[in-house]
Amino acid sequence: MLELSAKQLEQLDHIRQDEVIDKLLLEVRQQDPAWFAKVGEPKASAYLRQLRDEAEAFGIVAPEETELFMRYGLYKPGFQTSPGFVEWMQRPVADTPEQRFRDYDSVMQYIDALKEWPRAR
Repeated sequence: MLELSAKQLEQLDHIRQDEVIDKLLLEVRQQDPAWFAKVGEPKASAYLRQLRDEAEAFGIVAPEETELFMRYGLYKPGFQTSPGFVEWMQRPVADTPEQRFRDYDSVMQYIDALKEWPRAR
């Protein structure tokens, strides 16, 4: 059986994280070519890496939630520094940072849906 050292596992995780960034860059290039052309690949890549680091600083390390955090940062730049988000992530609850972020995402989806809801007259 193949056994990897801690360093090898860390290298594999780094490669996986870079693949997620590359995937997101490809999606952005396809969905918003004007923004991508304006910002450029190096700056966009650096922004995604920064988002990944900020997710980790909040304790979000699971790959799926880290990717969602980066996507959210593309959709709503600066959300991670808003007082509401920071307060939400730092509230004293027994769940994981990943669960708190999923809950935040659910709340924000609900709020966005309410904005689209026709107003009663």
